[in-house]
Amino acid sequence: MNLYPNESIDVGVTRTPTPARYAPGGITSTRLDPAFLTDEERVLPLVTDWTREELHSTAVLFSREAARRDDAELLALLREWNATWDGPDPDAVKAEFVTDPNGNSVRWSEDAYYVHHADGSVHEFEFPAEGEDDGFAVQDERFRELLATRSGDDRPAHGAHLFVDLRTGVFTVEGPHAL
Repeated sequence: MNLYPNESIDVGVTRTPTPARYAPGGITSTRLDPAFLTDEERVLPLVTDWTREELHSTAVLFSREAARRDDAELLALLREWNATWDGPDPDAVKAEFVTDPNGNSVRWSEDAYYVHHADGSVHEFEFPAEGEDDGFAVQDERFRELLATRSGDDRPAHGAHLFVDLRTGVFTVEGPHAL
């Protein structure tokens, strides 16, 4: 049995289990509480002996996981919007985004994107008119947030093209200044 500072053992007393706590070897709980991890006063004292490299590695791990989840959500949204099925395979096979300069920066344009079809044809996605589809409006807002986040994470160069394969879920950047 491991004792923590200021704990004692009462012989002959039955105790109920207590929730798992942080231990020197790591976290003993099966789930990390996000509220705990964002509480500077509680977390920073636990990482005072970490090197910069360890801190950066941890930050990269969480950032990559957030980006992976954002990409999965964007892919699901694009698949829903382009679910034009013709037989066993989808008609829409790829979404393409182009860059749009925004002041001093470049971002993926959320106002126009192109749909590539299985037959090789390409057309610009037609957004419903404002007020025409309230459900789409909510999705469109989330779509814009996800694409803006991807722009901030990847920092596209002007002239690049982002392709999302709707079948495989692979995101690729192509163009003269591809990432």
